[in-house]
Amino acid sequence: MHAKTLRGAAALVLSALALAGCSADGDRHRAVPEFDSSKPIEGAGQGTFDAAPQEIRAGLNADPWWAPSLFVDCRGTEDSACEGEAISGVYNAIPSDLVTEDWRICAVVPHLSDSYWVAVNYGMVEEARRLGVALDFYEAGGYTELSTQMSQIDDCVAGGADAVVIGAISSDGLDAKVDELIGQGIVVIDALNGIANKDVTARSVLSWRRIGTTVGKYLAHHSGERVVWFPGPPGAGWAEDANDGFAGAVKDADVEVVETKYGDTDKNTQLRLIEDALQANDGVSVIAGNAVAADAAAAAGLGENAQIIGSYMMPETLANIEKGKAACAATDQPAVQARVAIDMTVRLLQGIPLDEDKQRAYPAPYLVCGKETEGAQPVSDFVPETTFAPEGWKPVFTVEAD
Repeated sequence: MHAKTLRGAAALVLSALALAGCSADGDRHRAVPEFDSSKPIEGAGQGTFDAAPQEIRAGLNADPWWAPSLFVDCRGTEDSACEGEAISGVYNAIPSDLVTEDWRICAVVPHLSDSYWVAVNYGMVEEARRLGVALDFYEAGGYTELSTQMSQIDDCVAGGADAVVIGAISSDGLDAKVDELIGQGIVVIDALNGIANKDVTARSVLSWRRIGTTVGKYLAHHSGERVVWFPGPPGAGWAEDANDGFAGAVKDADVEVVETKYGDTDKNTQLRLIEDALQANDGVSVIAGNAVAADAAAAAGLGENAQIIGSYMMPETLANIEKGKAACAATDQPAVQARVAIDMTVRLLQGIPLDEDKQRAYPAPYLVCGKETEGAQPVSDFVPETTFAPEGWKPVFTVEAD
């Protein structure tokens, strides 16, 4: 095992994080290069939070790149998942020439069976290539495969990973595994789904409570709606958090959520849940939930009798909005989250401060709708590069360091 210590980053990042990266077995660790904090990081300070779509597109294509983001100081919250107050800003990635070591990063995600996680693969692979680091990418095969994901993490460690980026199947099911990794001096990044362990090194995780709130607030402005709601897989932290945000947003509104159904995010499962909910409830006017549910409902022609709203977006969702088969969908910009996760990882390995000195960063979610509407962005302003892999992208499982 060749996990590097965070020694050398202690004065720049959290001292607690640096201590967590140390090990009594010191000869297994290699000191990180000393970062010269007297010199400004090239490209820092680019962009604005309210940048226009064309500016965001140009920012993502730059080296170093930037993207409007939200930041949370995990030191200021007692919440184990770091759901503290977010401040708006811009995430500025580090220039590639600051990377001086052949770091090996391992990423584990629930699956690659839909375009959401394919976009995550794209973002992580392209960022690893930009920074010249090695990346091993694993997918577990679904949200029921927690034991597989834990075994894959063990394989990462056995293969000499310096850091593990985790798209968690379960928010609390990996608690002991995270403690084990931290105890071995391995950098652990919570990516996209959320891990309820306060000791993860950093987080590139959108607040799924916030994204559920985004959908709920939109519906709260539409009186008299009867809604069926499909958060996602039971026990998945992101689905539970989305449900919390959604339920809170519609609690005092003139909106009736007639049924909430959880299920794995494959199209057959979601379509069956939708059909069961519609059969059991008359007068449903809104079908809302995860993107797979939204796409399944649109494919079945259910948008003719009810608004379809996705809590996140895949290419199929965008196409359905453009065709009028679905009304709206939120985007959590998974391709950007994936890039942030790898940039954060390399910063920590190199002893470079996290951007804004905040341990959690993510792009702000927003709702995209087929027509101009209050509280949403028209589909014509949507920047696909934030959310999707390029057309024809095939998942890549291994990137070698330059």
